[in-house]
Amino acid sequence: AHIVDWPRLDYNRHGSLKSNLPAGWDHPFDPDIEVPFPAKGSILSFVNVTPTLMHSSVMTAVLGDDAGALEWSGRLVRRWQQGRDPKTGLCGGQLSYRKQDRAQEALGHVHPEINEAKIVASYHQTCRYHHLPLAQMQDGLALKQAGGARAALGEEMIRGAAEDLLIYARQCYDPASGRFIAKMTDGTPLQWQQAKTGYYVPESFAPCPPDGFLAWGYALAYRLTGDKAHWSVLRDLAKGMGLGDLGEPGGASRALDAKTRSDDWRLIYVLLELDRAEKDPRLRGLACRIADNMVRRQAATGLFPRQGRSYARTGDEAPLALLHLAAALDGREDVMPAPAFDSRFFHCEYHGQLEKDQTKRADARTYDNLVHYGSP
Repeated sequence: AHIVDWPRLDYNRHGSLKSNLPAGWDHPFDPDIEVPFPAKGSILSFVNVTPTLMHSSVMTAVLGDDAGALEWSGRLVRRWQQGRDPKTGLCGGQLSYRKQDRAQEALGHVHPEINEAKIVASYHQTCRYHHLPLAQMQDGLALKQAGGARAALGEEMIRGAAEDLLIYARQCYDPASGRFIAKMTDGTPLQWQQAKTGYYVPESFAPCPPDGFLAWGYALAYRLTGDKAHWSVLRDLAKGMGLGDLGEPGGASRALDAKTRSDDWRLIYVLLELDRAEKDPRLRGLACRIADNMVRRQAATGLFPRQGRSYARTGDEAPLALLHLAAALDGREDVMPAPAFDSRFFHCEYHGQLEKDQTKRADARTYDNLVHYGSP
């Protein structure tokens, strides 16, 4: 439903169930096209649907031992590697682009060559570097553990994602502010204050703060590769996230904040990944402190409303993170399914009555979480 051009592996985040859906994996493929490539019609291959497509095909390859799914999983991952700028290594948030797109409307008067496939900014930035490398390494690990022909692709996926994270830090991270600067993929910083208001506003291109998914990615990359460069980036990020000083690999200079006020469930996974690599009880202790902070906001029903919300959702990630921590403390991690990036959403029109904070500016669509679970 999502793939609209198999030879180019062009796909849309909106899957069409009205068209005839070709069965199976027997489609032509062109491995040597230039990426990014011009879009056909209104189709755009946004990165934000990529973790879901990748995870679906990888799990089909793992659980079904499906050679076709394995082959196309590799092709999908490599398409995004092909999108790297040859000078900087940076990749935008789309495989395809329109000549006159929304980035051009916002910043074309400052950056004449701009398009949405050539920017590391806005939701393209978080999906491409905060989400995709994490999901790619998790799926790569699943392929490695499955063994056989799947293991080689798993290694390739982990290596590529780990490289992406180092490129992102090297090109975009500003240690002075602790944020990631929005850039063109050729390395040109975006003059974001000069952006015109339309689909985007100037703040859409402002420097981006790190989040728990990005920290989780660097932690997993360190565990899987042993590259101290990932540790160095994470050490800097962790200070701004209230974790204290991770110190050096091996524990030297480690000064964790045992009184942290953080209740971010994602940081539990960060610390568990580091503990698997470091075997340091202080890391688990800090994870327990975060867990205690989470439990303090647990409602009498057992659910976990987010801060400032009057609603909770039964599928919230918080209790699952607590369960993973409990399993680690009890020495039973092997009975738990591996945690996986799973933060997708529905973005569509809603025909009921919406509150002001549930609507989007100049857009008839909204998000399922705003309708069902309250505002952050």
